[in-house]
Amino acid sequence: MPEVKDLQNGGRVGKVKRFLERWLRISSLDFRVPAHSKTLLYTLGGITFVGLILLFLTGLILSQFFNPQTDMANKSVHYIMDKVPGGGWIRSLHYWTAQAMVVCMLAHLLRVFITGAYKFPRILTWYTGVALFFTITMLSFFSGTVIKWDQEGYEALHHYKAVVNLLGPLGALLGEGLTESISLNVRMYTFHITLAPLLLIFLILCHFYLIHVFNISPLPSGPSGRLPELPAAELTSTFTEDIKSIIRSSLIFYGLVAVLSAFVPAPLGGEHSPVFTGAKPPWVFLWQYGIEHFTEIPGILYSSLLLLLIFLIVPWIDRGPSRNPRERKGVLALGTITALVLIGFTVFAWVAPPEVHHEGGGHHMEDMPGMGGGKETPSGEHSDEHSHDDTAAPGTNR
Repeated sequence: MPEVKDLQNGGRVGKVKRFLERWLRISSLDFRVPAHSKTLLYTLGGITFVGLILLFLTGLILSQFFNPQTDMANKSVHYIMDKVPGGGWIRSLHYWTAQAMVVCMLAHLLRVFITGAYKFPRILTWYTGVALFFTITMLSFFSGTVIKWDQEGYEALHHYKAVVNLLGPLGALLGEGLTESISLNVRMYTFHITLAPLLLIFLILCHFYLIHVFNISPLPSGPSGRLPELPAAELTSTFTEDIKSIIRSSLIFYGLVAVLSAFVPAPLGGEHSPVFTGAKPPWVFLWQYGIEHFTEIPGILYSSLLLLLIFLIVPWIDRGPSRNPRERKGVLALGTITALVLIGFTVFAWVAPPEVHHEGGGHHMEDMPGMGGGKETPSGEHSDEHSHDDTAAPGTNR
């Protein structure tokens, strides 16, 4: 009786659509968009957004078991991994989703750049996307690295303090100069679960609004490639069809991430050492680690600002109407050089031995006291900078 089943299923779908239309007016989402907007390359931004939702949901679960205090943070993450039913998979899903989402976001950014989708009238759309990129990586991803409080997080926080100290009075507010009543690690956690998500929500709303207002950019080649917006006759699809494409692709993409999370646990170190070991950061920040090898701490700040500047000037040095890559060789050359430099520093940092860069010169890990050289540092001889008691809240005993 397949026909009867089809009628029954069609009836159920019709009821759901009528319910959604009555209460949510979902027909308002049926605005016209170009047909190419539902292809994989043009749904990468939507897939990234789904990843953010998944990160929020898994993070909400993890927050019920995580203790951000410096003496308990690492222990509580191990508790989640080892004792909480399903906790190991949830944390691994959170971790691998973050990695996958950044990869997807980079692919989306690359597509926008190559196709010239940042051109007028979509300059503000590009800028909100750039703000999302830096918020997700430099703020949210970084703070998530710190709060687990293993050696990687411990040394990442020291780098953060050293960088914000270069910012003068602003750095005092962002660092330990604001208050002594709470550890900087706990402040990182509150930022990670409150201010960072709020900033992301605001930027996402702005980004989606601008996409809706100016629609999807024309394909870089073809008769409409030089037009700021597609003619109405070429808007042959709807946004609801885009949503279906995004959902299908996201189910496949993050479904594979979920499977990976079941077999590959998220990495986690033990309690940190009070002596710096030159622990390397996650791959997202390896390029900064490589630059720091040559410039020490100031290179992290200035290279990040330079990268931001390049993103900001792109729409202004490529102001012509053409989106065709063959006619935009200058700006694509700039992008290629920038990418090669970042990749070069990343590879260098990946293959180079761990070094402590923030002491005024690199030291291989095996040359550090107690790190394979057989030289123990007498008690009390390491500097205050190495002791790092300033990261703990008053009265906290690590």
